[in-house]
Amino acid sequence: MKASNQIAGRNIAAIIITLAIVCSAFGCIGGDKPSEQKPTTPWVAPERPYVESVDTSQLKLGVPSDATITIFNNGNETVTKEKIVMTATAVKMDDWKVNLGMKSMSAEEKTETYTLEFDDRIESGESRELCAEFNLPAKVETKIGKVSIAGTYHAVIKVYANDELIGEKILTDLHLT
Repeated sequence: MKASNQIAGRNIAAIIITLAIVCSAFGCIGGDKPSEQKPTTPWVAPERPYVESVDTSQLKLGVPSDATITIFNNGNETVTKEKIVMTATAVKMDDWKVNLGMKSMSAEEKTETYTLEFDDRIESGESRELCAEFNLPAKVETKIGKVSIAGTYHAVIKVYANDELIGEKILTDLHLT
């Protein structure tokens, strides 16, 4: 019985190796799927205001800090009203005790929303940086006292021009300290 098991094992190994070689040679393993292929046409700016960039690298806890949002007005009308809405949901805290206590909280309890409004004039063809200043606390009061909220957050930043959503940035691993 042992000899036939060894022969069968060798045959299976040989078949698997042959299949792997054939598939890699003809592209049936890996390769570019249509969803992985890079677009061949260059990006064309929309004919309306749009978000040119969002920089959150300066956001910190415990001190006033900024996110810089750049809007380019590629439309025909002047932008006179801008709004930035940031929704941040705590995913994992740096302090394991806080993280453990957070498990019993609802998604709503883990989420904060900040809204900032501006009244800058952005003429057609102009670009403007909006400095969104956030004063995020380093610690919050809980049943057990003040605890640090340093950790990883899922954040969504939505940008509006003249009350119309013109862009959003989703940050799945925003780490705040």
